[in-house]
Amino acid sequence: MTQKPIKQRSTLFWVIVISAGVHLLVGAGVASWKIYRYTLPPEATFSSPPPASRVPPANQEFRVQMQQLQQQSARPASQTAGQVESLLSQSLDRLDSPGGAFGTSALNGTPVVVGVGGVGRGLGRWGGGGGELGMGVSAVDFFGIKKQGERVVFIVDGGASMVEPERGDLPGYERVKKELTAMIDGLSPGTFFNIIVFGRYIDMYAPRMVVATADNTAQVAGWIAPYWRLVEGKIERRGPFRKNYEPELLDWNGDGGSSRMDLALAAALELRADLIFMITDGTPSIIERRKDSEAGRWQQRLDRYAEDRARFDESQKGQKEMVEYEKERAVWRAEQDRISDERKLKGLPPVVREGGSRGAPSRPGPSRPRQPTSHYSVEDLQRFVRKRARELYGSGGSTLPSLSVVGYSPNAKGTAVIEELAGTFPDGTFRVIGAFDATTTY
Repeated sequence: MTQKPIKQRSTLFWVIVISAGVHLLVGAGVASWKIYRYTLPPEATFSSPPPASRVPPANQEFRVQMQQLQQQSARPASQTAGQVESLLSQSLDRLDSPGGAFGTSALNGTPVVVGVGGVGRGLGRWGGGGGELGMGVSAVDFFGIKKQGERVVFIVDGGASMVEPERGDLPGYERVKKELTAMIDGLSPGTFFNIIVFGRYIDMYAPRMVVATADNTAQVAGWIAPYWRLVEGKIERRGPFRKNYEPELLDWNGDGGSSRMDLALAAALELRADLIFMITDGTPSIIERRKDSEAGRWQQRLDRYAEDRARFDESQKGQKEMVEYEKERAVWRAEQDRISDERKLKGLPPVVREGGSRGAPSRPGPSRPRQPTSHYSVEDLQRFVRKRARELYGSGGSTLPSLSVVGYSPNAKGTAVIEELAGTFPDGTFRVIGAFDATTTY
């Protein structure tokens, strides 16, 4: 009787256990599915942007003012177009800064700022209270000559005659360089400029016109400093030494000379300057190229001179005259040494003279023949410059440039030449100033 109930409880127990197991498995599966669905990334949804709000129209006053400024500008349309085209056609590395070598970047991070009305680093207005200048136009006071322009070239005589004692010696030339540097530093940032130093050759500040940014003008003082500068009692550079530009001399046979104004003016015209300033002490010295047939005759003269010189030096008369010559030269040399000692106490080198020493006794005997040369006249130079200007400026419709010349303590002949040169183009001006010293004003 006791074994029958035990069998019934055993069957029920297993039914319950199996049922519970099934429920547990089903529940685990459902839970796993829910967890999997929860971890899936949500589907992307898109929503429309809010409606755009209407912006009120901008104030037109600024645009009208700019149009009025443009209409009031006195700049010739042809030159404005040329300047804009020049800026747009040049990459930043073509807006040159000399820096010792052509082709280096001029800007170095400095923007090309064009001053409206000439206001900015430039002079902007005449000292006497004149009207405002146009964009990129500068008012320049070139040793007392006042002009306005937007493409300005400064030409400086670098010959030995510019540092002779009657012209202020080397300190006077230092003053000339200092004044020129100040003029360029005062240009409006939108003005184009360049510098040419001439003598037997020409040196140019940059291979093309450069914008008068602070970076470009800051390098002028260092570029022009070496000319006739004293370094430990010695002259650093005697005139042009870079020789970095050769203009195209069409229909012109200039081939030497100590004062090559033709090279300087031709280069200024190739730069399309509208305002050219020159400071010089006197006349041009431009030798016309010799014909080939003349070279042979010149060599024959040199050969005859060498023979005559040898015969004289070997003769008794020649030897006696040479003894007297050496005595006279010793006296002259002693006087030159005395003058040099006095100048040395003042920190100056021996006197500089164009063409060599003056007053020295002449050597006896046959004189060395002078090379036959033909020099161009001032009128010849003017004809060449005018013709070249018509070729370069006429096709573009631009007006001819203005040429202003300052005479730096010239003699009477030099003064007449300076006045004549200033008349090469319309609106030319000339002025004569004296030698510079520490107190000189102009």
